[in-house]
Amino acid sequence: MTGPALSGAAMTGAATGGSPLWYATRATGVIALLLLTATVLIGVSGIARIELPGLPRVVTAGLHRNLSLLVVALVSVHVLTTVTDSYTRIGLTAAVVPFSSGYRTLWLGLGAVALDLLLAVLLTSLLRGRLPYRAWRAVHWLGYACWPVALWHGLGTGTDTRLPWLLALDALCAAAVTGAAGWRLSRAAPGPVRAAAITAAVLLPLVTAAFVVNGPLQPGWARRAGTPPPRPGPAAEAAAPPAPAAGGAAPAARPAAPALRTAAPAAGGAGVAARAAAPAAGTAALAWLQLRPEVRR
Repeated sequence: MTGPALSGAAMTGAATGGSPLWYATRATGVIALLLLTATVLIGVSGIARIELPGLPRVVTAGLHRNLSLLVVALVSVHVLTTVTDSYTRIGLTAAVVPFSSGYRTLWLGLGAVALDLLLAVLLTSLLRGRLPYRAWRAVHWLGYACWPVALWHGLGTGTDTRLPWLLALDALCAAAVTGAAGWRLSRAAPGPVRAAAITAAVLLPLVTAAFVVNGPLQPGWARRAGTPPPRPGPAAEAAAPPAPAAGGAAPAARPAAPALRTAAPAAGGAGVAARAAAPAAGTAALAWLQLRPEVRR
């Protein structure tokens, strides 16, 4: 990218209130969702005992594990850039403890839930040799619950949700996960668990689409999502008029009184000068009449 292009990008970022940390937060969030989608798809195929052509299952399992670690790394960067950016004032506690932030409490809380689920899966995977298989498997299933929670977190609190290309990416991720889940459930044994899972797989995309249409795509979503009003900058604070004093009169109106009092002596002095000039004018007129012959006659 050339120098003028970089300058234009910097000016655009400054005009929109963005910072490098803000852009890093957005980028890592989008990439983490894409990689999490790929991790879920590979996990579903692994559960179904499917081997890709030319790839043994051990390679697929390694890819699944490495992608999961990469997702955790990106989410960690996503959290750190969010906490470090001073524009939003989000603390580290809010990133870990769900629904404890005053900034978009619900949607940021979903992100904290997704992070906690990822950390639980990571820790149990590191301790897999010391945990019962059923306990590890129960916690590992939470990784699949992390995906819809992360999707709704991005839709609700993301600043780019209304962009067409990002909506297309979210739709593709949702279609891929829904298709993989439906295909996996079609191979499962009939029963109430399968019926409930199929119902959830059908309702989740419909509810998500209805939420996007009636929520983030509508005007004023930032305010309804819980975004606090923007703080005034130094220039706005300097231009603001001073507050009235406790006595009732504004401080700026008090200096005008001495000017009025100063004008009064000036007006009085002009009157005194006019009165002093009157006898002189009468004496000059009398002398002029005495000098004219026709007047003396």
